[in-house]
Amino acid sequence: MSGLAGCDVCLAGILSFRRNESDFNVMNPTASHPKILPATPESIRLASQALRAGKLVGLPTETVYGLAARGDQPDTVAKIFAAKQRPATNPLILHVGDPSAVRALVVIDSEITRRRFEAASSLWPGPLTLVLPRSESVLDCVTAGGDTVAVRVPAHPVALQLLREVSLPIAAPSANVSNYVSPTRPEHVIDGLEHSIEWVLDGGICDVGLESTVLSIANPNAPPTILREGVVSVAKLESLLGENVVSATTPHSAALNASPDTPAASPGMHRKHYSPRTPLRLVPEQNRHPCSRSPDDSKRVLRIQLRGPAKPIAGYADVWSLSPSGVPLEIANRLYETLRRADSGEFDQIEVDQLVTIDWSPDCNPNLLAAISDRLCRAANQDDVPADH
Repeated sequence: MSGLAGCDVCLAGILSFRRNESDFNVMNPTASHPKILPATPESIRLASQALRAGKLVGLPTETVYGLAARGDQPDTVAKIFAAKQRPATNPLILHVGDPSAVRALVVIDSEITRRRFEAASSLWPGPLTLVLPRSESVLDCVTAGGDTVAVRVPAHPVALQLLREVSLPIAAPSANVSNYVSPTRPEHVIDGLEHSIEWVLDGGICDVGLESTVLSIANPNAPPTILREGVVSVAKLESLLGENVVSATTPHSAALNASPDTPAASPGMHRKHYSPRTPLRLVPEQNRHPCSRSPDDSKRVLRIQLRGPAKPIAGYADVWSLSPSGVPLEIANRLYETLRRADSGEFDQIEVDQLVTIDWSPDCNPNLLAAISDRLCRAANQDDVPADH
């Protein structure tokens, strides 16, 4: 977890180990599929040519791997929706290689919006997506027909080099079939989208491991609003913006549990999302509510702990821990990979600790904790811990 230690996370700390754009992650030694390319300048040129030709490419970012296509042509955007089996009501994020390239995609028509954009975009490149009024050049299919567009400059050096090479706005949702667990390794992209993509650029294991924070600054008459939690804290945003930032990400929020038939304001807002194929339920943390499964239960059930050492628990086929030392960023970084591994372990059910924020140190980044909790609730399609467990 080089560079990822610590409970309260700032963006500089997360990304400091990136050093410079030519200093790529060590490539994954298990990524041997012929469509997985090492992130060399030649491979980046090949991927750029594929994107310009209207093909799909697996794109590494610091958050998760994206399914990239040029975002300025309806037919290429349509390929994303078809490959992912994604509802047309779920908007896409446009990725560019430099903050200056965002200006052509958005409308900044007030002094408040301009000030907010300049302040928030100082976190770019980074795991932050901004929602702003869209320009006329942005396609309806990108925004799900809405009046706003989501934009981002990712912090991964491979992504930045590709985006600057292709010099086009690139739509890039997570590179997985809709509602499944997001990919954090190149081989995860192959697992679900092998026949849809031209190449996957191997950028190693994603450093953050959860999707970007989505912040709406589209309405100058409303406070900046977090639509999807991520690693960026409210405290960090408020210190930059000089005003209060609110969050719309409550478990029971209607806006944050959008129907697939209703246009969403941001990606990641449908109630069931990030889900493994194996049934998953949330249960109280073992160290706070000791329990065991019935010994005569014939199901092979995996228990995934958020923190602490993994010790056998009666009635469970196996017990895994996301972070023996209890570091939230390590939990976030390992969550999706662990859920995918659990899915291939021939378990009948997965039980994961419910994250209850008040049980964690007040020094922890509350927005990162909320992001982890949000992903778990959506993976389980479950709001609350069962009272009978």
